[in-house]
Amino acid sequence: MHAPRSTALLVVFASAVLAAAAAARTPPSQIIFPIIGPAVYRDDFGEPRPGGVHQGNDILAERHAPVVAVEAGKIVFWTTSASAGCMLYLYGRSGTTYQYIHLNNDLTARNDNRGSCVPGVAYAPGLRDGERVSAGELIGYVGDSGDADGLHPHLHFELHPGDGKAVSPFPWLQSAEHLAQPGSAPVPVAPDTTLSADQLLARGIGRMLPIP
Repeated sequence: MHAPRSTALLVVFASAVLAAAAAARTPPSQIIFPIIGPAVYRDDFGEPRPGGVHQGNDILAERHAPVVAVEAGKIVFWTTSASAGCMLYLYGRSGTTYQYIHLNNDLTARNDNRGSCVPGVAYAPGLRDGERVSAGELIGYVGDSGDADGLHPHLHFELHPGDGKAVSPFPWLQSAEHLAQPGSAPVPVAPDTTLSADQLLARGIGRMLPIP
């Protein structure tokens, strides 16, 4: 006689568990901006590219600019993609996966391509594959490795909620906390992140990627 009530309770309980699991895999409402220093970006997610639809946002910055973890999580190096070049995955504590692509492979201030995808060049000195990092911790450096070689140094940044399909990271970048240096307290205002292409060129950052 009590079976229908028990079944209903089980359904309610299962729904609550599934809802909690889904909530636990939602990206944070606010992340740390992935680059320290002057940068410029726009919402180019979904634009057609030679290799297919663009799955992230390109953030233009100075060569060797520090790259930080946008949230706490686990780092995994990826060094075997000819198109991505030096890259890494950040498996965030929230369940979100972030991809950092085209990290540095230059040993000088020029595009020399003499470096490799190792700590101290592409990745932060001493960083180990599989290591857990804190939000805002230094994890790498901006570059132009892979099929970005010869273009303006930039970070191709992807955001995958629940380790699923990519979504535009632009809203998170717009509301992100900016750091003055890796591991520092957030900076309330970061005017350099809204520099125009001409302003970046005036600072000597170099040739820009095409921006329609």
